[in-house]
Parts: sequence; C-alpha cells; structure tokens
Amino acid sequence: MPFHRILLTISLLLYSYVFVPSVWSQQLDNSAGSKPAPEILGAMIPENQQIIMNALAEFAAQYKTSPNAVQKFFLRQKRQKFLREKLKNFVVNEWIGRIQTLRTTENGKAYLVLELAIIPPEDTFENQVIPEFKVTMGTWNNAYTDLDYNTLILPGTPLHTWLANFNEGEWLVFSGSSFPGDEDYLKETSPTESEAMLSPQFILKFEFLDKIDFPESELIITESPATPELPVKIEVLKSQDLPVSKTKISKKPPSKKTTIHFRPELTIRYYQDYRLSNYNWDYQKYIDRWHRLVRYHWSNHPPSDYLDGSNPEGGEVFVLATVGMDGIVSGYQVSSLGEVSDKMREAALEATRLVPLPPLPEEFPDEVLKVEFRFDHSRIPHLIKADVDQMKAVLMLQDNNTMDGNSIVSKTGQKLLKKQRLKQARASLHEELRQEFSSHFQPHQRFEPSLELQIEISISRSGKVLEQKLTLPGKSVKFQLAVMNGLNKARFGSLPKVLRSEAPYRVRLRVIP
Repeated sequence: MPFHRILLTISLLLYSYVFVPSVWSQQLDNSAGSKPAPEILGAMIPENQQIIMNALAEFAAQYKTSPNAVQKFFLRQKRQKFLREKLKNFVVNEWIGRIQTLRTTENGKAYLVLELAIIPPEDTFENQVIPEFKVTMGTWNNAYTDLDYNTLILPGTPLHTWLANFNEGEWLVFSGSSFPGDEDYLKETSPTESEAMLSPQFILKFEFLDKIDFPESELIITESPATPELPVKIEVLKSQDLPVSKTKISKKPPSKKTTIHFRPELTIRYYQDYRLSNYNWDYQKYIDRWHRLVRYHWSNHPPSDYLDGSNPEGGEVFVLATVGMDGIVSGYQVSSLGEVSDKMREAALEATRLVPLPPLPEEFPDEVLKVEFRFDHSRIPHLIKADVDQMKAVLMLQDNNTMDGNSIVSKTGQKLLKKQRLKQARASLHEELRQEFSSHFQPHQRFEPSLELQIEISISRSGKVLEQKLTLPGKSVKFQLAVMNGLNKARFGSLPKVLRSEAPYRVRLRVIP
C-alpha cells in the first residue's frame, strides 16, 4: 500500500476514535477564550439554562437520526412546546455564554452573538450527540432586519461603551429578552429547518452582561440535598405511528444544587516591624533606637501617592540592611508585595538610610548584622474605589430598559451590586485577618525563610476559629509552635453580613519567617 494511503487511513481512524467522541467538549474549546474547569463552569450555569440546553441537545440528536421529514416536523413542534413551558416570559436571567461575534455596522451599531455554555450529562457517549450542535443568542447584524426589534446596540449608550471592555472568546454572564417566533416559540434566524434544530440561533435584546471572574484560588464545591423537581423528559409524539429514534434519553435522578466556595490564600509575615539575622545578643537597645527613628521619619515623610489615595489597596515594602561591626551599612535591598509604587519603596529606603548607627556591641557574635524592616501600607477602605466597570454596568442597566424588562433590570442590578459588596467584604476581612494574626507574632529567634508553614483555618459566623489544620508543617517544630501560639491568641468579630452564608469561612494562611 502506498505511504500516502497509509497516512490517510491512520488519519481517518484517529478522527473516528478521538475526534468524534469529543464533540461535547468541542463546543467549549473552539474559541480563543480560556476554558474553565468543567466543575467550575457546571456550578455556575443556572439550573434553568442547563435543563434547556440538555433538552435542546436531545432534540437535535433525535432530529439527526429521524428517518423522514414528517417525524422531523413533529420533533420541531415538540421542541416548540418545551420552550414555551420553560421560557414563558421570553426572558433569560443571568445565563452563561461565550462571545462568538462582537462587531459593528458601518455606522457603529454593535451586534453581539453569544454561544451558550453547556455541560454534557454523564451518559454523553450513549446519546451520540452530534458535532455540529450548539446554541447561540444574539442581536441582528444589520439595521434593516432589526427595524422591528431594536436589538442593535447604539453608539453613545452605556451598553455600547461597556462593550469596549470585551473580546471575542470571553465568558460572560448575561440577561435579556427574546421575541416570539412562529415555529420555535423564540425568534430563530436559521435559513433551514435542519440548522434551526441542530444549531439554533435565537434573537435576544441584551439587558445586562458582565465578565465572569473564574477564581484562581482553591474551590470548595458542595451539594445540597436533591430537590423534588422531576428531570426533563423528552419523548417523540406517541399519537403518531412513527419509528422512535434510537437515541437513548437519560433518566436522571433529581439534581442537586451545587454551591461554590472560595478558599483564598493569605501571605503573612512572622514579624511586624523588623527581623534580625541573629537574636543571641542584647539587641533591644540597639535595634529599638534605630527602629523608632526609622518609623518617626517614615511617618513624617509618607509616600505622597499612597497618602493621596492613588494606591488605596496598599502593600508591604521590605528594606534589608547589612551592618558591619563599625556601624556602617554596606548595602540595602528593597523588595515589596501588593500594590506598591516606586515612591512607596523610595520612602521606606530613605527612612532606613537617614539614621546614623553606632558600632555594634563587642559581644555581637557575627561579623555582620542583617536587619529587615517591614513597612506595611494598610488598605484604605474609604478610598477604595468601586470598580468602574461595575458602575458602568449599573448605568447600562438604567439606560437600556425595555418596555417590560424592569424586573430583569432590577434583579441583575442587585446581583451586580451584591458581587461588588462581596468582593469588598472579602478584601476587608482578609486585611483584618492579616493584621490580627501578625499582631501576635513576636519573633525572639531567627528562622530560615524555607521554614514556611501553610495552615487552613475555618471561622464561624461569630468570628470563632473552629478549626486549624497544618497542610504544610515545614521543617521546624519550634517555628510551628511559635506560629500556632500566635494564632491561638487571635480574636475576631462576627463575619460581615454578606459573608455569613459562606460560614464556616475557610482561608489558607501562608506564614513566612
């Protein structure tokens, strides 16, 4: 057999056994945007969206295997009835999709098409889902067909400005209103019946959309008890004497509601003000004087950009000074964490350099002393600006109302503001945790940086630490004991109201010597 024929045969086999079974994941992988983990996406998709998408996939599979046009006609009618029951008011509320098309007409009107997210059921391979299946929702792409719908997004509106923040391939949460259609209940734009059943394109007037912040921190996914709601059941019309499709319809038990909890990681230094390369000497008089003068100068010459609120999130600056026996500093090293500017680093370095030092005491055991000062720029809560994009979205909701969409606008606006409040509440709580824990760390000996510990804690609604679990014990028992003793002294108030539903609130602490 010629070599090119062998290659062709191998390619066809690979296509049959590798590509075809992956048709479900293809829907989620074929654009430029990053793909979240299925368990994350599955937990975020609204239950109503998942039910409808699974049903549309089943209808598409049945349509593909139907032997004649009559049966296909009845299947489309059956789907129409199903959509009428599930979307009585033509409204979708906080569904999830990915941008397939984002473009403008010649006069700048924006048109937008989203491909809806779907998580395949467990029996995907038995269902033989077709590769071309996908569902889109979007505006018309020209002014002529849009005359009776007004779905195009006009320049000068907040929604049009808001769209400048998005790119094709990105995942969104969106809400909007559809329109009545003659054959599919919803207005559908496919030129043929086959396309309408296999890859429907529904028209939507967008009321709200926002980016999805897929978490980078660890997720805890929990399930509530099963609800009594019966699963969606799809059947071919029994009143017609038609052959039934071989596609198997799954009969799932009642679904469980899935909830996502985040487990953020907080980095905490084992010291507040300074740490030394050696504690085995009478260091208090020498270091305390230096520290007081450094703090005095730093507090009286604060970085101007932090003071005026340009960097309200704050951060930490570390200045490492190497001191010889004669009291002369041979070098400085500056490092930082968080939202730190050059001016903030310069202010910390200047405060450290301006203090003249006496010689080290004769009993000092080493040739040089290394001192690392820590300059903590705390968050400034009242200066933390609300997310500009979020506020634009709220304005968009106010200016892009439909005649009967006030309820949707209200709900999505509330959801958006709740998301912002949650973000701010978490940031404030994390800052409180850092400050409270670090305030009880009082180093009296030097520990190597490699002795880092990781501890998972759970906090009750009342602020009580319910559980402490060492996940990375490190190599030093002494450091473990010192850290745990400090943690046990920490006391907190009640969780913020918006976070109480997440109790016990779980956090991973990363403690660095």
